[in-house]
Amino acid sequence: MIDDVIRKRVEAWAEALCKGDIDAVVSAYAPDIVSFDIVASLRYAGIESKRRAWEKALAGYDGPIGYEVHELEVTAQGDLAFVYSLNRVSGTLAGGHASVLWMRWTACFRKIDGVWLIVHDHASVPADLEEGRALVDLTP
Repeated sequence: MIDDVIRKRVEAWAEALCKGDIDAVVSAYAPDIVSFDIVASLRYAGIESKRRAWEKALAGYDGPIGYEVHELEVTAQGDLAFVYSLNRVSGTLAGGHASVLWMRWTACFRKIDGVWLIVHDHASVPADLEEGRALVDLTP
């Protein structure tokens, strides 16, 4: 079943993040990935751009990170699938303080040469528009 394959791909990707295995993280993405992330730039295009973004993100932590995928929903048909979830990122930042961040994640997978790869993903955090800042300390 496609749903099970996609769930396993997401699980392996999250485990690679927790291990800091950048090669395994990046292997989940298509070469022409387009990504909208919670950190600058507004858009990352191409696998090398996405790799640099993850390297920078992981370097912002002192030690391993926790990355938990909650409430993962999968919809698939043919060679396309999309997922969405609420993800919890935790760890000690390079500056020394503990951080917990809840975010929303949506990704589109396409089966390319027999392998399900992420061709687009989008991460976001809710914002307080009155205060002009992201609301990062949330629990669903």
